[in-house]
Amino acid sequence: MNYKKIKRDNYNLHLINTDRFKTITVSLKFTKKYNREESVYFKLLERVLPINGTENYKSVNDITKKLESLYNANIGYKFYVTSENMTFETNLRIINPKYTKEDTYKESFDLFKEILTKPTLKNNQFKYFDLQKDNLINSILNVKDDLRSYSSLKFQEIFYKGTVYAENNYKNIKLFEDMESKKLYENYKKLFSEFKIDVFVIGEFDEEVLTKYIEELMKGFKSKDNYTKDLYTKVKCKESLVKDKFKESQSSLLIGLNISGLTDEERDYKLILYNTILGSMNNSVLFVNVREKNSLCYSIGSTISKFTETMIIRSGISSDSFDDAVRLIKESLEEMKDEKKVDKLLKNAKKTLNIAYNDFYESSNKIIDYYFIREFTILPSIEERREKVMNLTSKDVTDIAKKVSIGLIYLMEGTLWKR
Repeated sequence: MNYKKIKRDNYNLHLINTDRFKTITVSLKFTKKYNREESVYFKLLERVLPINGTENYKSVNDITKKLESLYNANIGYKFYVTSENMTFETNLRIINPKYTKEDTYKESFDLFKEILTKPTLKNNQFKYFDLQKDNLINSILNVKDDLRSYSSLKFQEIFYKGTVYAENNYKNIKLFEDMESKKLYENYKKLFSEFKIDVFVIGEFDEEVLTKYIEELMKGFKSKDNYTKDLYTKVKCKESLVKDKFKESQSSLLIGLNISGLTDEERDYKLILYNTILGSMNNSVLFVNVREKNSLCYSIGSTISKFTETMIIRSGISSDSFDDAVRLIKESLEEMKDEKKVDKLLKNAKKTLNIAYNDFYESSNKIIDYYFIREFTILPSIEERREKVMNLTSKDVTDIAKKVSIGLIYLMEGTLWKR
């Protein structure tokens, strides 16, 4: 796999040449600093653009038929927030023309640009605005019916209070309800003038041929460095307990962990191994102690929130298991400070991570996302991480454990459970 970055006047081009895939993926990422009022429009735009139609393709059916004629090419859209930045992404995925014909290139890029830059408009307003606005609002409101999703939102509002991580669509529903059709178009135009623009291409391709199509695709675009490179957000939640009610038979338990004073090496390598042993492999400490030995949960695991120096433990439990589950989770966190106990799990944890590192090379999206994040922060390569992690000791893990403390214990208690 060969990576190359080319700086253009109006965008950055990232070429990842590899014969691992039979497809070529072109990903346009438009990034700027997070703006809550603007973000709702880009969340709606990811729904409107795919079905809006263009001058030559009047309906979503016309677009679908054209994509099918291009050997089932695919165009997708996604809006997301990464720390203090927000990104609107659109992707084109085509079969490598060496398996079909050269015309596939031109026709695919022409369609891609037309859908992105020449949508059908009436009085500078998108078709299907009202329909997709209603659909989006309904989907946001429906989160309240999903215990896992809703409890996560409420937990994050408390644990990450005062940061962008506390924002969510449900919390900001009034902004969605107040959206105006003309403002959707105004925000859409900002993509081509107010965002940092990165173009990623992954697959096996002739660089000279490919860059010709990319240059044509990007004509008229203007990149602006309206973003932040400071992705790390300080979070320090004092230990607290919060309980809410939910009409469900199960309960959702979330525990936010603060991690103090991490060095770069600890963040990039040691924390990954610590989390794997604690709660992200088959025989993790949490799984064995809370579920396997004591049958106190339906599910349990831990994840790292990389840019906040925090971790989250999530578990599905019965309401009457709360006290015992919390006690065992606390005991598990203490167990992570015991070198002898950690050492017994070290080999399996490294094996788990090694498999994950191998899987990285099988996903074009993961590879693109890796190089994209490197635009904003220093990130070691997969092979650097593999080498470093494989040489870590149980002491390295217990050193991290000593920096971990509980911040928020949050229970969304199911009220329909009966003994």
